[in-house]
Amino acid sequence: MGRPRHCVVDGYSHLWSTTLRREGKAWPSTAPTALLVAELLDDPLLGPGDPSLPDAMLAYLHAVCVAADLGARAAEIRARVENRGPELQAWTASCLSADVDARARMWQDGTELGEPVLGQAALACFDVVPSLLHRALPHLASERGRRRTCAAAAVVALARHPSALLQRPALLEQLTSMAGAADSPHTAWQRF
Repeated sequence: MGRPRHCVVDGYSHLWSTTLRREGKAWPSTAPTALLVAELLDDPLLGPGDPSLPDAMLAYLHAVCVAADLGARAAEIRARVENRGPELQAWTASCLSADVDARARMWQDGTELGEPVLGQAALACFDVVPSLLHRALPHLASERGRRRTCAAAAVVALARHPSALLQRPALLEQLTSMAGAADSPHTAWQRF
């Protein structure tokens, strides 16, 4: 017997609220969580009673990719956080173990470590994009229209990454072909 639908919805909501900031930006937990979600996409035990769960996971990966879209800023952020890993990890661990009031004070304590921690989190997302793209691509061929739509959105966001430069022409051709196969422009995304 599967889990009650409300448990799945609550878990999915918790996934978004704890791993993505309100502005759609990354927390330190975002990149490792995205890798786990991408790995679960092909797990037959993911939502056996709810085939929309993998669709939702692809939508989550799309949001992570938006947070990872650093463009030219990636090199600047990397230079800023380089060689600060232990210091930033210690600050993050202290922040996570602090109570709500202490955590708020840490963000305003004048050490200005919160900004590089968030930069490092965004950079971690940027660095996992090639793995996420690899996991999302097969879902473009799904029999489920909604899954193709979610996969297409994720792939488009992922393809903005510099590592996908050589894949872009083939991806564009595949997405254009899929859109052309739709009955009308209004159903194009439903066909994906």
